[in-house]
Amino acid sequence: MSRLRYRADVDGLRALAVLGVIAFHAAPDFLPGGFTGVDIFFVISGYLISGILYRSVTGGHFSFREFYARRIRRLFPALVTMLVLTLAYGWVLLLPDEFRRLGKQVAAGTVFLQNFVLWQESGYFDVSANLKPLLHLWSLAVEEQFYILFPPVMILLWKKRLPFVPVIGVLLIGSFVLNLVMSHQDPVPDFFLTPYRSWEFLAGALLAWHHFGKGHEEDRHGFWMAPLGVILMVLGLMLLHPGRPYPGWRALLPVGGSLLVIGAGPSSWINRHLLSQRPVVLIGLVSYPLYLFHWPLLSFLHIVRGTHPPAHETISALLLATILAVATYLLVEKPLRHHPSRLTIPALLILFLLCGAVGALVWNGILPARPIPAEVSRIREALADNDIMEGLPQSGRVWINRIGGSGPQTLLLGDSNAQMYIARIKKLLETSSAGNRGVVLVTAGGVPPFPDIGNSVKKNCPFLIPSFKQVLAADPRVDRVVLAALWNQYFFKGYGYLYKDEPLSRPEVRKKALEAFSGMIRELVASGKSVVVVLDIPFGEKFDPKGMLGRNFFGRCRVTADAPPLENYLQESGGIRDEIATAARSAGATVVDPLPFLIQGERCMIMDGDGPLRFDQGHLRPGFVRSKATWIDDAILPHRP
Repeated sequence: MSRLRYRADVDGLRALAVLGVIAFHAAPDFLPGGFTGVDIFFVISGYLISGILYRSVTGGHFSFREFYARRIRRLFPALVTMLVLTLAYGWVLLLPDEFRRLGKQVAAGTVFLQNFVLWQESGYFDVSANLKPLLHLWSLAVEEQFYILFPPVMILLWKKRLPFVPVIGVLLIGSFVLNLVMSHQDPVPDFFLTPYRSWEFLAGALLAWHHFGKGHEEDRHGFWMAPLGVILMVLGLMLLHPGRPYPGWRALLPVGGSLLVIGAGPSSWINRHLLSQRPVVLIGLVSYPLYLFHWPLLSFLHIVRGTHPPAHETISALLLATILAVATYLLVEKPLRHHPSRLTIPALLILFLLCGAVGALVWNGILPARPIPAEVSRIREALADNDIMEGLPQSGRVWINRIGGSGPQTLLLGDSNAQMYIARIKKLLETSSAGNRGVVLVTAGGVPPFPDIGNSVKKNCPFLIPSFKQVLAADPRVDRVVLAALWNQYFFKGYGYLYKDEPLSRPEVRKKALEAFSGMIRELVASGKSVVVVLDIPFGEKFDPKGMLGRNFFGRCRVTADAPPLENYLQESGGIRDEIATAARSAGATVVDPLPFLIQGERCMIMDGDGPLRFDQGHLRPGFVRSKATWIDDAILPHRP
């Protein structure tokens, strides 16, 4: 057969994929595995584009120029439209720092490196992901990176007359094995980077080769393949959730399911009577622009309304995304995809690169954001005052830094709430009362200073305490250990922390963890070290400077700070603060409580005369810490005159 024909059922499968992704982004609790729709897209892409490659290569008329011209016609019209509209509306809506970050995302998106940017910044499932309007371009970056590499490999195999299926099969298995290894060692790059995702495209490519060789897409086993495939995909959509490493072996559900459905052929009952229905196919036809537009609108909604926007506004955003998708498909994508002019490709490429150039100029502050009211400036300054590491080097799973003198050492152990005190520590060490004392920092963001703590996503958890013990054993000058963390966050279900592989949110497990915590302190005290435990600060959405801004969708912005009642915070903490303090004191540690310094009357402080105390919902900004976090002084510099 000279070509693989158009299949309406594959467009129907696209509809299932995009609706799954949208449902996950809009209501993750409703469809926790909706993100697996991206895996279905990857298989479909591998199947369809490989079919085009096979036809042109075996027909002797393959051209790299023609192949990538087709990719430009397919991708760029809707993508450029979305980027232009997102940048334009971002200028109206966003604060200067937010707008600069959007510029960075646009620049990365136009060189198909968004997956690398997100890998370096955070994970796909982080709360901050909601505030990145172009987060979703990571999948497009993975796809295009794959199609930069796959055609040359295929041409080489064809010209050298090497066996296609065995070679591609080996590449598929290798990518899958790498993915399995990385899902345990470091899930973030496993999720974002092309080498660990290539097996999904290659699976579709092998199926396309099978159909191409047969000369048709029908399979006599289609009567059971399609139902089983649908079951696997639905299991993935319903049962998988962001709390576990992904893709790993779990991606076999959407990948295997989509392969079975496509492999069943267009005449199988499900494919013919469900996936090929006109309304379903229409959704599949606009799935690409719908995917492009839905996330920026939902992200803008989160930026204005917070983590939990009203349901009616979420629905309105999705309706607007649908209108934009249909309009883009009819007015931009279809006309340009088949436009006969030779100038179409150069024009699209120039427009695309111009978007990237504008993004880079915005990112570097050359193209400024819109002016903001004077009262909002202090909020902006607080958001920008966020370098808690104060320029110290950050590398590896655990960050070990030394500052100050070479005399007796204070060792500060903890998470980013321990790092938060660096600005004050530096100031203390510059004073004459510091003498020759130094401070050793052993910290890892999101990792509590507890023994035997794990987390399925944060793979650096097992390394903090061993690193601490190694530093302690190697440096006899350490006479004092200070433990600091945002203790509260580790004992609630949403964070997924484990003590010896059991959920730390369970009361009986919490009790065991606190006993181990006390035991660690006792060992330190018995070895002659003074131990200080610094309790956490009030945290939550109400403390975030972003939440102090009353914003609307027309760019209006004003300060609406409302100090939360102290009683509410203490109730939300679930008594963890008292339990930590009791466990520490019973083991011989001194307890330092920042709370009296951070309240006024019966309310928690969120602002003072210099502006917001924090730069996000859980960290005091360095400017405040440097001048006013005096509660830490005696812990760092003991016995000062």
